[in-house]
Amino acid sequence: MVKLILWLMKKDIVKSHLKKKALSKLALSISLFIVLLTSTGYIFNSKGVIFLFYISCFVFLYNLVINFLLEKFDI
Repeated sequence: MVKLILWLMKKDIVKSHLKKKALSKLALSISLFIVLLTSTGYIFNSKGVIFLFYISCFVFLYNLVINFLLEKFDI
């Protein structure tokens, strides 16, 4: 019974880790798309879009660091 519970816990942990990796890659690709969209000036060139560009760059770098940590250290 104890082995069964440990096996189920381990299975959930692995599934949770894979879900974190998948969500991290999704967030990274979405933030990269927003950075490219705002940096090319495809949206109107205004102060609001420039501010949005800086915010999206910060979000992209944050997601890049999280993705790197997940891949390298298997957090």
